Formats: sequence, structure tokens, C-alpha cells
Amino acid sequence: MRIQLLLAYFSLSAPVLAADPGLPMDDPTISYWQLPPHPDVADRQSPRLPDEVDIVIIGAGITGTSIARWLLHDGSQDHPLRIAMIEARQSCSGGTGRNAGHIRPTSWDYAKDKAIMGAEEAAKIVRFKARHFTEYTKAVHEDLDVAAIDAAEVRAIDSIDAWFADEDFNSAVEALEILKREVPDIGKEWIAYSGKEAQEKTLIPDVVGIFAGTPKTGGAMWPYRFVTNMQAALLKKYPTFSIDTHTPALNITQSQGQGKANFEVETPRGTIRARHVVHAEGAWIPHLIPKLDGHLTQARWPMTAQSVGDKIPDAGHWPALFPNGSEAGGRGWGLWRDYYASMLQQPKTGLFIGGGGIAGQALYPEWDDASPVEPILQSYLGGFMTTFFGYENWGAERPASPPQKDIFPGRTKGVWTGIDSISFDEYPVVGPLPPSTTGRQARIGAGAEWICTGYSGDGMPSAWLSGKALSEMILQSEKTGRKYSTWPDWFPKAWVASEERLSKPVNSTSVSSKTKRSRFL
Repeated sequence: MRIQLLLAYFSLSAPVLAADPGLPMDDPTISYWQLPPHPDVADRQSPRLPDEVDIVIIGAGITGTSIARWLLHDGSQDHPLRIAMIEARQSCSGGTGRNAGHIRPTSWDYAKDKAIMGAEEAAKIVRFKARHFTEYTKAVHEDLDVAAIDAAEVRAIDSIDAWFADEDFNSAVEALEILKREVPDIGKEWIAYSGKEAQEKTLIPDVVGIFAGTPKTGGAMWPYRFVTNMQAALLKKYPTFSIDTHTPALNITQSQGQGKANFEVETPRGTIRARHVVHAEGAWIPHLIPKLDGHLTQARWPMTAQSVGDKIPDAGHWPALFPNGSEAGGRGWGLWRDYYASMLQQPKTGLFIGGGGIAGQALYPEWDDASPVEPILQSYLGGFMTTFFGYENWGAERPASPPQKDIFPGRTKGVWTGIDSISFDEYPVVGPLPPSTTGRQARIGAGAEWICTGYSGDGMPSAWLSGKALSEMILQSEKTGRKYSTWPDWFPKAWVASEERLSKPVNSTSVSSKTKRSRFL
């Protein structure tokens, strides 16, 4: 998904690549995913902010939650780490609670990645992403009760990528054939359909060709409910874990006092001293680490929830992509015209969650998920699903649903935006941050500032295990006293936040050339 997504994302002007994002806005647009707010977690605050902990995690989305979960699961159970998670707004109010809900790795990035870093590392990336659906499924069954599992809706789906131009589809097929030949254990999970067969399977009249992914790779979830229910489970199990919402990190300084703390994290409610600080606040990280301006930037992504026409099949009743029939978890699409759009079917409500980019992204407000969606973009969001299926296949409007707080009564149930964290080279940025980047030096032991972000539009099949890899590094450093430990052999080296990588000069021209090379390489 990454390549064409970034063609839309990086119609950004140069000032966006070198700007202080500030703090997240206080009153963001309301995401359908976040309704209703989790009663125990959404606005949670400790009676008293912790004075000193082992680790402060800044950011309460899927990345921060993954890191906390793996640290607590895999760390000492006799002396569990003291972890304070802080969030500027409600819990899971950022990108995770505003995304498309897909857990779908792509099949064509392997060929492009191979050209950049070689076959071994490229294969590692595609295998890494393909593991995510299985890992999310394991996590809910290990940590959540029956009601929370039901709410999180981690499920297999009919996974489709659809193209509308012969040149684009043919390029994608070439990339898929390379994957099938060189990484057959992963490549076998996709099958291509073209022409009339593709149109019959999708009910999209002008589609040129599609890739169908098997249930092993094609998943989805209710991301907000997954994260907040996971946080609630961790709070219940681990007394040393805390979450403080509406508690933004204002500044980080080196600790000068006595004790084991290396850093002091200043918030409006007080200061927390910690041995480690983990940056999981996504696109807002450069506010606390200005030297990452340009290496990390943002993209504003518009989304909507809609009721669909009465000719659109219910979940599990679509034309079969594989012999076992249509998945009961619904259907998810990546739609590739001159722009990218996505749709995801909810199995219980029948609603479609979707969105995408159109020409003019440079006009969008930067780091702004609070401003109303522009009228032209609202018009696009209100009609793009009907346009893809065609009016005959769409059918008549369905009856209005019962009134619900903050949900619109008509076909469109909600419109919102979210901010993605985009890295300068398209790859996630994970690991210990060098003091030359932060301007802060740990004075005791193996403490450090750590980062996990920059998924560049591909977060759901990247974040969970990136958090696991980072947690393993932190746990190693706690055990050995060495900051730079050995990365798990399954983690991509190209994603490591090395000093060499983060010291590369970045400007709008170099970013543009990287992201606009080609749709498929």
C-alpha cells in the first residue's frame, strides 16, 4: 500500500518538512471508531501523577500499548517494571483511533525493497508484516475476556487490492510474480484475477484486475477497542502500570538529581523522572526532538463511516475469492486509481469505513485533525463508494438506523481525519535514539530515549511487532547494562533508528524523489 499512498501524502510543501508540530489539538474531529469512549480508559488519570518510574511511554495508541504489553509480559514477573504511559488527549485519540482498520500487508513492496536493501532484508520485511494478523489474534485471546474479544473484532476478511489501469495492474502482477518466485511461503497467499472475473468477484464494473489475499494475511479489527481493551487488561493485571490521559509531555530534560533516573518528563500535572523514555507519539515526535524535523513528518488522512446500498452483499455473502467461500468477517479493499482509497466492511453493523486522498493534499492543514473536513473533500467522501461500485450495483438507500450520540442519522454516519507519521525514507524508525539526535545524554546505566514510529501509512501490519522488538531491546539493556543490544533476527535492519540513518540530510526535494520514483519498482 505504501507506494501509492505516499504519492498522495507527499504533495506536501517544503515548510511541512521542517516545522514544529506542537501538541495535538484539544478538540479533534470525532472518529466513528472511538464511539462510545471506553469507560475506564478514555479519560483515565492517576489520583497522583507518578514521581519516578522505570519507563515513561509517550503516546497511548497501538505502538505505545504494544511496547507496554510486551515489556510487562516478557519482563520480570517478580519485579515488574514501573511504566507510566502519558497521552496528550484521550487514550487512543490519535492515528490508531482514526485509521482504516485493515491488517493487510502488501505483496508488491518486496520487489521495491529488494532493489534498495537486497533479497534477504526485503523478505524479512514481508514476512514480518504477514505475521501481524496472527499476532493480533493471539494477543486478544491471551489478554482479553470474552466481551473485550467480541468488541475488538479481530477477524479474517476477504482482502482485495483493485486496480483500474492496465499499466498499474501489470506492474503489480510483475512484482507479485517476483514475490511468488523468491519468497514462496508468503507469495502463495495471493492470487490475481483480471478482466470479467475480477469484476464479477468485486461487483466493481470497471476494475481491470485484483489481488485477493488469503485469510492468513487478510485481517481487520476495531482498532480503538482493541487498544483500549488491551490497556484496561494491563491496568487490571499489573499494578506497576499507569495511564494518564490529558497529560501532554511538554519538555524532556536530563535528570540532574540523585537516584536512578536519567530523564525528567515535564507535564502540566507535574514531572515524571524515568530511566527510559519511549517516544510513541507518532507525527508529533519532532516537537520534543526538533532534530527529527524532516526525517519525520505528517499526512492528514480523511475517513468516513457509511451505510451502503441494499444491493451490496452482507459480510460472508460476497462472490468467493477462494474455495472456502466469503469470509464472515467482511471484505476490505485497497482501491488504486490515480489516487488511493480504502473500504472496510463491518460484519455486525454492515457499515463501510473508508477514505482516501484526492488532488490538493498540499492544501490540507498540517498536524490538524480538529478542523472540519473541507467541503470538496466531504463531497468526495460522500460519493466515492457509490462511484466505485456503480449505481446499479449499489442499489437503493437502506432504512435509517436508530439515533445514536455523535453519529449522523443519514447514509454518512461520520466524517473525520487522522494524522499519520511519515518517515523520510518510507520505512519505520525504531530503536534507541542517539544523543546527537535528542541533545540529551543518559547518565546512569543503559537508560535511553527510544523511538517507534514512521510507519508511513502501513501501521497496522507494522506497529505491533515493532513494539515487541523495541521492548526486547529495552529488556536486554536492563539485564545487561548495555544500551546497544542485539536486535531480534526477525526485525528489519532498515528500520533501525541508527545515527547514520538519522544524520542524513533531508529536504523536500530528496523526500519527493524517494516517494515519487515509481508506483511499482
